[in-house]
This record gives sequence, structure tokens and C-alpha cells, in this order.
Amino acid sequence: MVKEKKKENQLLNILLNLVIPSVILIKFSTDNYLGPIYGMIVALSFPIIYGIYEFTVRKDINIVSIFGFISILLTGGISLFELSKNILIIKETSIPLLIIVFMMIFKEKTNKFLKNMFAELFDFDKISKKIGDKKLNNHITELSKLLKFPFLVSAALNFTLAFVLIQSAPGTVEYNAQIGKMTALSFPMIALPSMVVMIGVLYLFIKRMTKDTGYKFEELMVQK
Repeated sequence: MVKEKKKENQLLNILLNLVIPSVILIKFSTDNYLGPIYGMIVALSFPIIYGIYEFTVRKDINIVSIFGFISILLTGGISLFELSKNILIIKETSIPLLIIVFMMIFKEKTNKFLKNMFAELFDFDKISKKIGDKKLNNHITELSKLLKFPFLVSAALNFTLAFVLIQSAPGTVEYNAQIGKMTALSFPMIALPSMVVMIGVLYLFIKRMTKDTGYKFEELMVQK
């Protein structure tokens, strides 16, 4: 019997990746507390340790989480080495675009990952018996193509948010506060709009599947 993977605690995820780092960067990176350098180190240590935990303990490794982890490390590097703020803006914009490039280069791996990910939601064995493996794989390929749009939206919003908020040089109290604000706003300003686009993509996928199979929406789902 395969042991079911423990589900991620979303509240803990938000606290360690968004709330705590934002508070440290905005409130505790001044010279009266940690200072800009140690403030950045302490703030980024929370999502880094959490990311390592996800990779090693829960074995939750996928391309999005890997690029997200790399993004955190780059943010720290840009700040600690006091590189140009423009490099941070480029980094924020390029991460979602690099995910798209990865998806385009490794099409088969992307399709396999998507099929495994949505296997908990859709009864692919039942669907395959109805329309055949080839047609099912065509649907997965189309889903992979459509899923590039949420990342394009994310890239555009990342650029806009970073360009508007990041006005100070790395290594300063003001810069840390601006990174903190960008981190805090990343969920409502970037994640939520990207999720809306993602939901639209899944709606199109389901609509095409119901049309092709003749099944109703609930008949496509895994019956628990």
C-alpha cells in the first residue's frame, strides 16, 4: 500500500513565505533592530528553510517550486552583493518566462507532470477508455500550451510591481522595506490574478473534455 503524501499546510506556507518575511523586511530591518543586511538574511531564511523542508521531507519537487526557490536565493544574492535594482526587476520578470521556456523545451516531461498532477482530480483511465490514449494526450498537450498564459500574466505583473515599488538601492533600509511590500502584495496583485487565468484555462480544458467524451463534469472526476 502506497503511503499517501501529507498535504501541505497552506496557512504555514503563507506565514513562512509571505507574512513573516514581509514583517521582518518592513519593520525589523532598520538600524534600530537587525539592519538591512541581517534583516534580509533573517527574512529570507524562513522561505529557504521551508523550501528545503518541502524538497527533502515531503519530496514535493516540481518546476514551479524549484524556480521559486532559485528566485528567493537570487533575491538574497542581489541584496547582499548590493547589485543594481534593475537586476532584481529583470529577475522578477524572467522567472515566470523561464518556466515557460522549460515547458516548451521539455514538452513530454511537462505533459507527464500535468497528467500525474491532475490524476487525483480526473479519472484519466475512464477517459482514456472512452476516447483513447492518443486523444487524451492531445488534450494534455493543449492544456500544457494554455498553462503558459498564467505565467505570462505573472511575468507582466511581476515586472509592474517591481518597477513601481523598487526605487532604492539594495543594501539599504528603504530597499528592504520595498522588497517587504512587494512580497506582501505578491499574493493579491500577482498570485490571485494568475489563479483566475489558471481557472479559466482549466475551464476550457474541462469543456473540451466533456465535449469529446460525452461525459458530464462530475463523470470526469475521480469518484471517492
